[in-house]
Amino acid sequence: MREFLIMLRKSLSEVCPTFLQIPSQTPYPYITISPGRSLQGLPWGPRVLLLTIKIWSQYTGTQEILRLTKELENLIQEYNFRPFEGSLKIVESGLILLKDKQTRVHTFLLKVRFQGRPYE
Repeated sequence: MREFLIMLRKSLSEVCPTFLQIPSQTPYPYITISPGRSLQGLPWGPRVLLLTIKIWSQYTGTQEILRLTKELENLIQEYNFRPFEGSLKIVESGLILLKDKQTRVHTFLLKVRFQGRPYE
């Protein structure tokens, strides 16, 4: 699983800086990845992982965050690693303006389905 998250982070970094843990004083825009639930039925069967991906922007207006959102969606649709055998699907997506009236956050719930045994 760790290898998959590292490869996903590296891939999403093509859109903008991407982090599993945000360094202090990180300039906007950036992407964060938060692993969520992991489900598996039979030990040799597929595993499903839910991830939360957020794009953070402080650009005035929605132009920047909508452009980054489109790039991220395209990247996920085209996502194809040779060692990764599985599928990615955006389950939910939404844009909010935080209370500071300056920061916009686009949140994706991403479902990752691994074929057979996932990365350890």
